[in-house]
Amino acid sequence: MAYSSQIVDTLRELLSASGVIAAFEDKGNIGVFTIRMKLRCRMQSAQMLVIVREDNFSTLTTLPLTADTDHRLAMAEYLTRANFNLRNGNFELNMSDGEIRFKTYVHTGASTPDMNAARQAIFLPFLMIDRYGDGIIDVLFGFKTPREAIEAITV
Repeated sequence: MAYSSQIVDTLRELLSASGVIAAFEDKGNIGVFTIRMKLRCRMQSAQMLVIVREDNFSTLTTLPLTADTDHRLAMAEYLTRANFNLRNGNFELNMSDGEIRFKTYVHTGASTPDMNAARQAIFLPFLMIDRYGDGIIDVLFGFKTPREAIEAITV
């Protein structure tokens, strides 16, 4: 096992105390939690992988929709505008297949992860997708330009 059991235990405790159902899988050199969360935006749900390593963990929260080839540049602009003022975490767009996700990272070193940092890393992606998800849909389907979609959120 090359991942930290301390991190896994802390995350299990956090998820259990929060009432979040998560599956855990030992993949040898990493541990992976899988979480599905219901959202309030039109996106309705997203799936998160929490990847635990020896001295850190990261989250990759994937959206159920992808950007088709015709809308990838507009989506890249929208996500860049969304990312500009974010202090923790960021949206990513795979330009090859259109996958959209939100990523966070927490370095723990040799110590037990701070519960507040872990909570933020786990729940922030879902909050950001709730906040920016309707704009993602508007840009994906050509209802709004990236600028219009961002302005609709920040108003």
